[in-house]
Amino acid sequence: MPLPLVLALRELRHDWISALCFVAALVGVLAPMLILLALKTGALDTMVERLVDDPANRELLAVGAGAYDEGFFRWLEARPEAGFVVPATRSINALADAVVASAPRREMVREVPLVVSAAGDPLLAGEVGPGRVWLSAQLAKSLGVAPDAVLTMVIGRRIDGLEQTARRPLKVAGIVPAERYGRSALFLSLPDMLAIERFRDDPAVTPESWLEIAAPPAAFASFRLYARTLADLGPLSAALEGRGVAVRPRAENAALLLQLRRGADRLYLAVAALAAAGFWAAMSANLRGMVERRRLAFSLLRMLGLTPVQRATVPLIQSLVLIGTGLGLSLALVLPALALINASFPSVTEGAALARLRPDQLGGAAALACVTALTAALWAMAAVLRIPSEEVLRHG
Repeated sequence: MPLPLVLALRELRHDWISALCFVAALVGVLAPMLILLALKTGALDTMVERLVDDPANRELLAVGAGAYDEGFFRWLEARPEAGFVVPATRSINALADAVVASAPRREMVREVPLVVSAAGDPLLAGEVGPGRVWLSAQLAKSLGVAPDAVLTMVIGRRIDGLEQTARRPLKVAGIVPAERYGRSALFLSLPDMLAIERFRDDPAVTPESWLEIAAPPAAFASFRLYARTLADLGPLSAALEGRGVAVRPRAENAALLLQLRRGADRLYLAVAALAAAGFWAAMSANLRGMVERRRLAFSLLRMLGLTPVQRATVPLIQSLVLIGTGLGLSLALVLPALALINASFPSVTEGAALARLRPDQLGGAAALACVTALTAALWAMAAVLRIPSEEVLRHG
């Protein structure tokens, strides 16, 4: 075993009460900081991650009806903040009178909300098309259908006091999970949605001809729009407001939660920096005091021929041992405490851990501990090198 290591460990064993007090102080600082970090990561970050993963929180809703032409949609698609956009009809036409499942059950749901969709829809795992639709999980459950089932959509209108209905056979291409869309809805293509609008608005369109191909309108009354990321909601909304288009986010609290996470990150970093600075100062003073108490021993070691590197290594090794022990004891206390917290509150974050530490956070704590040990030992190392060999002779 190298001589500096032997000397450092023997000194710590000799002055074990001081070493133990210092390790206890380190655990008292580090353990609460790790628990706070685990709670921030587990509770707050999990909520934000779910917000980010849920496309519904990136949706911007048009306020009122407008007239949006092809140029508007080209401009919107070119925006880097826009993740998905599709023209939409007036909300009054976004409702089917009924949707009927095919035999044998023939379940029927009345007044079904219609949502226009297209390729790239963040809510769907596939695409819609003319006659091919996706159902929300709630609607699929009400109808008792699964993918590849056949439905009939019923659209009604009143002309000159007479009730008329048009029917459209539909094939279910897929089911939107409840966590993606929790309400009852039928997702269909823009051509099908436009056909519904023409049938209801134009008396010349008959129940026999309503599905015939027709030219798209010059302008659309609304749109479905999703930002590319949660952070893009603000810039995209501002860009639309600049063009006189009033929008509002579907998830009003999404931006607030992002701000809360950024604020919590800054607050935690500030507290951690203050704690680290205080601990670093205490560590430096403790090591410097240990050197001062052993001035004669270091003077004798210099007289006996120990090199400057060997002598300066002694307080450095002591620093690494003390901080390593403190970190190890902190983790030994914190990890079971986190397991207890998660076991005590299993439903708070719905399956995710309420308090958790990522491997990179543990690695960062270890790296910070090493840096603290190295830098805190510099004062003591410099003091060791300044102790003259004749001092032991003067004090006989």
